[in-house]
Amino acid sequence: MEPISDQQALLERMRNLFPEDITPGVKGQILEVERESGTATLRFDVDASHANQLGFVQGGTVASLLDGCIGIAGAVKSGGVLAMPLAEMNISYVRGVPMGRISGKGQTLKLGKRIAFIEASLFDDDGNLLARASGTACPVSFPDAAG
Repeated sequence: MEPISDQQALLERMRNLFPEDITPGVKGQILEVERESGTATLRFDVDASHANQLGFVQGGTVASLLDGCIGIAGAVKSGGVLAMPLAEMNISYVRGVPMGRISGKGQTLKLGKRIAFIEASLFDDDGNLLARASGTACPVSFPDAAG
């Protein structure tokens, strides 16, 4: 499979690869992708089943949302042909993540043949930064893209 350069076709590919359950148990949607910049904008709907004792989204779920943003942004930068399994991820929990609608943005800083550097951020409806992550991924071909 050749990398996809058409934005709409790339968005459709990403939505097929990462359907509504972008991260286990959390509904989400890929809103926008931009191959040249390697960015992806997502929206998540997090329910109370993911709350910690303080009523915020549990930290592991926050990490999972950030991981989803990172993986999709890297896949977008590759034109939909590479998956981005993480070798490491560093997370900053800026404030408690509330239940409900959360937006996420991933951006690929560098995509090489063996390593990728990708960042992601989560925001509330008012645009406040909730959490941020940087990740190092080891790109591999999606099974249907290997040639």
